[in-house]
Formats: sequence, structure tokens, C-alpha cells
Amino acid sequence: MKKIKRHFLRDIINRLTDLETAVSVLVACPTYQPEGDGGFNGLAGRKRIFEELLKKYRFSCIIETGTHVGETTGYLAVKSNLPVYSSEINPNMYSLARMRLKNFSGIYLHKSDSREFIKELSDNPEMVRNETFFYLDAHWRKDCPLVEEIEQIASRWEKFVIMVDDFQVPGDDGYGYDRYSAFRKMNISLIRSTIKKHKLRAFFPNIPSSEESVQPNPRGFVILTRDDEYANSLETIPLLKGHKG
Repeated sequence: MKKIKRHFLRDIINRLTDLETAVSVLVACPTYQPEGDGGFNGLAGRKRIFEELLKKYRFSCIIETGTHVGETTGYLAVKSNLPVYSSEINPNMYSLARMRLKNFSGIYLHKSDSREFIKELSDNPEMVRNETFFYLDAHWRKDCPLVEEIEQIASRWEKFVIMVDDFQVPGDDGYGYDRYSAFRKMNISLIRSTIKKHKLRAFFPNIPSSEESVQPNPRGFVILTRDDEYANSLETIPLLKGHKG
């Protein structure tokens, strides 16, 4: 009974948080503004890393899971000038993002579970052959589809770079990350077996959390790609550091 009450209260809190977010966005910025500080949680350091990725790779498109209010979606589209495909499972957030981004071409929003979304896109042979940037941010509430998302990408795409938001950065406790319980965290242990299975390489920000533009507790992240010559370009970015172990 206590467990049911906790889940019920957590669901109410999440719904209230969504409502508060929607109202705040509608009042402050009902239409996405490219000149704002939004995208990637407002982190200037992470934006610099993304700009380096755009120089190093020839991405054909960007695939995002977890549209939320569309702030990062808009940023990705404007900064890269590439088609952006994004999924959001929350119908209210999907509608809000769709309204905010309606004036921007090249953005394709889907109201669906991220795993179904990735699978649907992977049915396109041309898409899986081309270099693709993935931004995974659909881990929210009790569900954490991250392992399945990475599994699908690594099994179906030939060339890719994945950025995972809200991820623990080893050696820098100043970076924030998501927790699902006392024993389940968004960290390297969660995806270690998947990394090993698909021979991936992990990279973390080489920017101290204390130097990021948002304080305190800027959100951490990890970048994943195949551990072969495709990872060599990441080795040349001083803002990133490879992870071993």
C-alpha cells in the first residue's frame, strides 16, 4: 500500500512539474527563439563540443529522443542546418513543442515512445547508411529506455555519434545526472555491457563542471561511438576525454 501511495504521489508531482513547465514556457517564450541561450540545458561548453562534432563529421541528419518543450530541438536544427527528427511520448509536451517550432522547417516531430521511434526510422535503408548524430534525452519519470535505444542504434546504424544527456561524469561530482533509485543511476555501469557488446567507446566532457555556464550542477553527458577509426575524430577534440574501463 505504501509503495502504491509513493508511486501515486510521484505521478502527481511529475504532472504538476509538467504543468508548471508548460505555463512558464508559454508565458516567457511561446515561440522558439534561436538567439536565446536554450538548448543543451543552456550549457555553453557542451555547445562548443557539438560545434566541433559538426566540423569533424558529415552528419546527414539528427535524431533526438525526448523533445520536451523543443528547446534543444530548435537549437539542433538552427545550429546544424540539418533535418532533425524528434520524438516525445508526453502528448502535452509534444503539442507544446509542435506549437513552438511550427515556423521552423526541417523539424519532424513524432508523438511516440523513443524505442518505437528509432525502430521506425531504422526501417529506412538510406538513413541507417548515412552518418547520424543522436541526442538521447527520453529518460524521464520511472522509465529509462537508454539501454534499448543504444542497442537499436548500434545494431542498425553503420556510422553514428550518440550524446546522452543527464549522465554521470566520472571524476567530477559537480555534474548533475539522473537517478531512478538508490541502486539505479545514469552512469557507465548502466551501459557497460552494451558498450562491450557493440565495441563502443565512451567520451566525457574535459571541461570542469565549475567552468560551465550554468551553475550549480550543470547536467553531465557522455558521447558514444564505435571504437574504431570512427572514434579517432573524437580523440582530437581537447574538450573531450576518452573513458577506459
